[in-house]
Amino acid sequence: MIDSGIFERISEFIAPLTPRGHAVLFLSASLLAAGLLAGSDAAPKLLAAGVALFLLIVVEHEIFLARAAALSRVKVRWAIEHPLVEGRRATVKIILENPGLIPIEHLEVYDTPPRLFRWDESSPPRAVVVLPALGATEVSYSVIPVVGKHEWVGPLRLIVEDLFGFFRAERLIETGLPIVNVQPRTLDVPGRRSALPTVLQPGGVTRLRRRGIGTEFMELREYSPDDDIRLVDWKASARTGKLMVKVFEQESVLRVAIVLDALPTMFRGVLGETKIEYAARLVASLSEYLARRGDTFRIYLVDPQGTVYASPWLHGRASGSAARRFVAEKLAWPQADEATQPPQARAEAIASVLLRTLPRGKTIVFLISDFGEEEETAVIYASALARLQALRHEVYAVSPLTTLFEASALRGTAAAVYRLLAYEKIKTYTGIFRELRRHGVHVAAAGPSDLLTILLERLERMRGVTA
Repeated sequence: MIDSGIFERISEFIAPLTPRGHAVLFLSASLLAAGLLAGSDAAPKLLAAGVALFLLIVVEHEIFLARAAALSRVKVRWAIEHPLVEGRRATVKIILENPGLIPIEHLEVYDTPPRLFRWDESSPPRAVVVLPALGATEVSYSVIPVVGKHEWVGPLRLIVEDLFGFFRAERLIETGLPIVNVQPRTLDVPGRRSALPTVLQPGGVTRLRRRGIGTEFMELREYSPDDDIRLVDWKASARTGKLMVKVFEQESVLRVAIVLDALPTMFRGVLGETKIEYAARLVASLSEYLARRGDTFRIYLVDPQGTVYASPWLHGRASGSAARRFVAEKLAWPQADEATQPPQARAEAIASVLLRTLPRGKTIVFLISDFGEEEETAVIYASALARLQALRHEVYAVSPLTTLFEASALRGTAAAVYRLLAYEKIKTYTGIFRELRRHGVHVAAAGPSDLLTILLERLERMRGVTA
């Protein structure tokens, strides 16, 4: 009688067997057992069939071991097109190199892109390829990236099988996975703003007619509420019966600090329509505008944990692309289990960094934040920012309205119903804006279609340019 454990030991020896391999091995054992128990006529055929199947498994096992060894020596690298821009389809290539003499006729490749990236089923991150000896092959697929810094989830799985599918080996590659920085796209600049004059002098200085104290008197204009009362020409006002102010031509270079406050609440919503994505686009668009205008500006990014990153002071036509790269490198999407900083500590960190790094003289500060959608948080921020106001910096709270962003992902009746149900959120934002204004912070709040227009118009008014 045959020891039943002998086939178990054989199975362990030739592991890893696939379910098909186990089935064939069991069939071989059954044929051998039947041959030993059968009569003289059937026994030779049954034994021959059992031995043939067993030898087939043994031969395939030896060939498979060589392929598995070749798999362990395969070199892998990724080639990803640059620069990556959110929403723009990008090609990912995985280059596989076989330095050995054993070809791999059936190699399954399964990649794991960042969790937020999307891809078409027509071009998925998986493939079956042939890897020749002393050769290379590549697997390519397309992804649609999301703004910020992203790491491949991993691992990359490489799977090899024998010709009959008896054996299967898997190699997991968990190191050297790509890390990519995806730049935000710029928003469409409204037509009336794109026609604004951009006259760049050597060094980037723009000379504009502006209501203010300048180098050369240009003309008199009627007073408007945002004019400095010190510029009123009282003699001309008495003569005309209207308040008139002096207009000068002066060198007008703005100094702007853009603070992107990446609170966890900014990441909520439908991917592609979240406030953080729009805020990143807003930073990119403002940076491009300031670069074309010859202004000096700096980007501050506060991550969900409260760490404040600051770019160098940027100036010149290339500074717009530098700002987009900075946002791509520093903006990381939070994990579900990551701790966040209390509002008080976060607001103090932002204010202290700005106080330490802003030079003397007026700087326009745009703080892009939703303030955690809480009125109490807005009060804390406003109190911290009051110190900047005391140093004559001009602070603007730029707040993407949650209700309008969420509604932008809806269409038709669903969007209308949502706006009716969003009354409580609107009340919350009204309280937030009231507290900010009470502490002297200017407020610019709008939905995704209007916020850039509002900011550009305010910047142009600061220059003295009117539409």
